[in-house]
Amino acid sequence: MPRTVAILVFEGVEPLDVVGPFEAFICDEEADNVPAFEVGLVSASGAPVTAAGRFVMTPRWSFADMPQADILLVPGGWGTRELSRDRAVLDWIAACDRKSEMTLSVCTGAQMLAAAGLLKGLKATTYWSTYDELRAIDPTIEVLEGARWADNGRIVCSSGVSAGIDMALHVIARLHGEDRAARAARAMEYEYWPPRDPA
Repeated sequence: MPRTVAILVFEGVEPLDVVGPFEAFICDEEADNVPAFEVGLVSASGAPVTAAGRFVMTPRWSFADMPQADILLVPGGWGTRELSRDRAVLDWIAACDRKSEMTLSVCTGAQMLAAAGLLKGLKATTYWSTYDELRAIDPTIEVLEGARWADNGRIVCSSGVSAGIDMALHVIARLHGEDRAARAARAMEYEYWPPRDPA
């Protein structure tokens, strides 16, 4: 049975933070073209959201009707500034994390994980110009500047925008092996970073 991946979307989300990992996960297949992941977008109400560049995204689920996610992905973008202070959204993220196999962030999505209390004492990375913002939310976080991703086991953070693709391929490699990650990258015609991030 495929793992369910839920990707949070909101007003002002960065489009590639969402569709990059989305594409990577849907390109991972078992034998006989069976998808390894069931991927969908989720927003608080289930209503469409307008991402950066006026790119409109229509979620598959709302918070109320989303199935239990094996993997939750929190992307970044300007909208995270406001959502990092939205207690209802942060509590929802924390509740999903308690039930999920993994929680992932891209870009300033790490700030939302930090505000939800999920990064205490962990390694993390985020968009290159917002390292200090992340430290200000939780000084116990070990911020890995320049890292493409930071893997804590259950919680994995990536730096910005296109780095989310590399993180998703890294997660595929962890779960299903390097060959599967390479096949997914090939299906995307994507040249990704080395499977073992030097940082």
